[in-house]
Amino acid sequence: MKGYATIDLPPIEDVLESKVRSHESEYALIGSMIQWPDLIDEAAGKLTAGDFDHPACAELFGVVTALRSKGVGVDVVTIFEARPHLADGQSSLAVAGLLVQNTPGSANFNEYTRIVKQRSVARRVIAAAQIMSQRLIDGEPLDEVMSQGQQAWVSLEAEGLDSRRRYRFIKDILPEAIDGVDRRFNRTASLGFDTGLPSLDEFIPGICPGHVVVVAGTPGSGKTTLGLGIAERVALVKNEPALVFSLEMTDVELTNRSLSSVGSVQLKHISEGHSMTDADWPGLTSAVNKLMDAPLIMCDDSSLTLRDIRQICRTVKREHGLAFVALDYIGLVNGENKSSSRYETVTEISKGLKRLAKELAVPIVVLAQLNRGPSSRPNKRPTKSDLRDSGQIEADADVVILVHRDGESDAGKAGVTELIVDKNRHGPTGSCRVQHQGAYHRFVELIGNPYPSEEEVEMGRPLASRFKGRKNDEKF
Repeated sequence: MKGYATIDLPPIEDVLESKVRSHESEYALIGSMIQWPDLIDEAAGKLTAGDFDHPACAELFGVVTALRSKGVGVDVVTIFEARPHLADGQSSLAVAGLLVQNTPGSANFNEYTRIVKQRSVARRVIAAAQIMSQRLIDGEPLDEVMSQGQQAWVSLEAEGLDSRRRYRFIKDILPEAIDGVDRRFNRTASLGFDTGLPSLDEFIPGICPGHVVVVAGTPGSGKTTLGLGIAERVALVKNEPALVFSLEMTDVELTNRSLSSVGSVQLKHISEGHSMTDADWPGLTSAVNKLMDAPLIMCDDSSLTLRDIRQICRTVKREHGLAFVALDYIGLVNGENKSSSRYETVTEISKGLKRLAKELAVPIVVLAQLNRGPSSRPNKRPTKSDLRDSGQIEADADVVILVHRDGESDAGKAGVTELIVDKNRHGPTGSCRVQHQGAYHRFVELIGNPYPSEEEVEMGRPLASRFKGRKNDEKF
């Protein structure tokens, strides 16, 4: 390897080997490409000349890939014919020949490629940080610099990934898939998180990692109650970390709702304090004991952008683990580009949340508002096309659940709520009816059916027995 010094390439022992450059890997990579031309296509698919730190290696990479694309055989002679001298005046024949002579073999070609790529990304990260620092010193707005920097980090992060890990042959996936079937068959694992409402779980066998579940409704319909209820269940029953973003309520208000739901204490009593009765205190104490050690995490920052949500999720996952995310609600998330319309902003946020769910391998339950379309219909039932702000919300969702309660009907006044599964990529669509216990801010199963649906009336079904609510039972 010391022969490199005879052609003015820095001796290996003098090359700064660090996390930002590896000239030795660059030498071996170029030597492998010249000696085994079939490797050129593989390298060209992962690298560009700009990924090389050493100027001679960058120049030779460009010559070799250009010859290959023209169908010209690659060896030291054809390289010399294409470019007799490199930019620094050295003979390309001498440099290429020495690289080939000192390349130990092609067995570690993929490792050379990986090192060159990762060192390249590391140098660009440093360069991006330096640019951001200078822009801040020059007085540019912090939000603008951070926003553009975030985009640069995401792009560089993707480039730094080992591309071999981004795809798999089905033969490599099958053992994992069959093992999952076996574990679910033996009840040692589940497909995802259940909602705690068996009638809804019939449509959604599991809220799975990587999925986005949209829960939508009009104000006061109970969408927050449903979303928070699922998060509570993940944290309390499954003992898995659940992160709730609330841009509408404070974390104390959310905690009061959880105390009410879990302890079967009326929220009114908890909020007022003075109306607490002797019968309420045991329930409140029980709820505190259950929630105290529960991995339920809340963020009530109303100024959140998608970048903030992404950063907080990554931090929580790194420091505490993360299994579930709920966002209340998408329409309140701030855009990073002030000149964009609300439609464009929500579209980008929706796409970003779907990417985030896949990146972190967690389900994200996204709460959303409905427009006023349902109010003009005779039955007032919403459809997924009624989602406000952007149709992209529906497009990105794996599941869309519409929370519908007609406040003018007897059933609606009694808390009977229809949960309409209007989109389900991995299962059937349909609807079920549950009981909204407003005083405790929770949903429970509807026992009996005193209020038949319009479909049941039309089909002439007899009325079920009078409704019987669940007796002061705790949710968990």
